[in-house]
Amino acid sequence: MQLSTPLVIKLYHAYRSILQAPPTSPANMDSFSLHLLPEYTPSLPAPDYSSKLLPGEQCIQRSPCLSRGDAVSFTYREREMTLRLMDCREEDRHPYYGLGSTIRGEVALGHRRGVVSVAAKLEGRLYVSGQHSKGITFVAKERILWESSTPNEQCPSIMPLSMSFPTSYRERAQDRHFRLPPSFELSAPRRVAIVYTLQIIVTKSRNIMIGKNFPGEEVSMSIHIRYRPRVRPSRPVPNSFLEVKQCPEDWMENVWITEPAVDTGNAAFLARCHFFFPSVRVFTASEKIPFHLRLETSPLFLHDLAKLFLSHQNPSEIEHVLSVFILRQTTVNIPGTSFVHDQVLGRGQMMLHSSSSSKVVVSKSDAPVSWSWNGELRCEVPVLSTGFITGQISTADYIVLSLLLPPGELRPNLALQRAIPIRLATEPWIDRS
Repeated sequence: MQLSTPLVIKLYHAYRSILQAPPTSPANMDSFSLHLLPEYTPSLPAPDYSSKLLPGEQCIQRSPCLSRGDAVSFTYREREMTLRLMDCREEDRHPYYGLGSTIRGEVALGHRRGVVSVAAKLEGRLYVSGQHSKGITFVAKERILWESSTPNEQCPSIMPLSMSFPTSYRERAQDRHFRLPPSFELSAPRRVAIVYTLQIIVTKSRNIMIGKNFPGEEVSMSIHIRYRPRVRPSRPVPNSFLEVKQCPEDWMENVWITEPAVDTGNAAFLARCHFFFPSVRVFTASEKIPFHLRLETSPLFLHDLAKLFLSHQNPSEIEHVLSVFILRQTTVNIPGTSFVHDQVLGRGQMMLHSSSSSKVVVSKSDAPVSWSWNGELRCEVPVLSTGFITGQISTADYIVLSLLLPPGELRPNLALQRAIPIRLATEPWIDRS
């Protein structure tokens, strides 16, 4: 577009008049600036926000703020490689991660010449002593952190790392999905371990003198990490059985009647056990589990049971007629290896109730008796992981009632034992209200 000559002359004179104008005083400048400002209308006041519900409102979902006060960092150096892991938790001087957590960090190399790729690999395997294979793989996940696109491209000095744990894996032999099992170790009767490793793999070219990079030598570093999904009870555990009248829904009853496979010759009396315990059935391993127990039987029936199943022991020397304990059972079933291991995690402390009809004894008296106890259960050994199940290994937790037998492994003949499935949690209940 072309401008006419008169218009150009007018624009020129207007520009010269602006340049030759005297400088504006501060006072005039303020008035000039205020004159140019647009008029603003006052804004409406911001509404009041509160986490407390108003009448007629209901909470659909609440996501509490997670504290990262326990987050730490780890630094590993090996073969001119430096790996730094950040925002993780610590367990026995090892980094550990929860369900679906993300491994965050960075990788730095001391010598970058000739590097053609850098990768990170997350692996989880099951190892059993005596097995010559490399173990059974649950997860094998690899991420390329950097890869050269041209022959002379140099590797960066620092590369960010970000990899997430999968929450499940697919078992090909059974064609089904399982939850990714936690880190686990069992020392007897055979050593079994579920191990997770993070590996940094640096690939260098075989010949960097001719201007072409041919993948060749691999240098790697491997570290052990822990995978511990955090499990919490859905609601708190009652403090004692005294609260059963105020909150009966918080308790459940398990009735157990002994039915020996072999006739004891005394069918007049049986052993009937009423076991009351919290109905939540998910308990934090570090907290107590209250319970109430009532046994209805006769001393003579217990005497006959002892002679039948405990022939090596004098019935009158049995100290505890009934025991309560927490047991963890680990089952391993892989080709060439199959076994079950029982571990007693805690024994119940029981106090005979004043309403009991007589002293607890095993004798030849056929008079019916009723004994009641209030008690508490607590794990006496550290519990680092909750129960889990895979195609090759599983762990399950139980509250076991044991008649005449001391706490120990589950017997094939369960006439003297009752196993009640529970789940042990690794974290305490949190009030999210």
